[in-house]
Amino acid sequence: MWKKMALSFLVLWVLTVSFIGYRFIYGNAHEVDKRIEISLKAEERELVLGEMRLLLKGVKGIINGLSQDDFKIVETSASGVGMAMAQDVNPALMAKLPMTFKKMGMGVHENFDQLAAKVPTMNQKQILGEVDRIMTTCVACHEMFKINETK
Repeated sequence: MWKKMALSFLVLWVLTVSFIGYRFIYGNAHEVDKRIEISLKAEERELVLGEMRLLLKGVKGIINGLSQDDFKIVETSASGVGMAMAQDVNPALMAKLPMTFKKMGMGVHENFDQLAAKVPTMNQKQILGEVDRIMTTCVACHEMFKINETK
């Protein structure tokens, strides 16, 4: 009898771990209009979109710093949207996001940190080239994903 119970618990455990793993990798996403739709609650959606707006403000700060030949502004703007910005994300929200989305987002934050560290050794053209490379990921993400609000 105990062998049947142990086997039943093992099967339930495997199913639970499989479900959690699936949700971690794929989140709340499905394909719509050639993009992957991510369904989030209103406050979660606003949090994600707010973070994207902060990234855009960081890019604006970098361009502003370059226009003034002030590399300190460039460095501050880039580091301001680096990994430090991504530390306070709710784990429940992260579980709802597809792995590709998470990888792209974390990659963008890491790239801004790397840019901030290299700014003192770069010229304006090199910095713009790095920003262009980072923005390629942003554009790809917006082409790949659509964030909708669930009720």
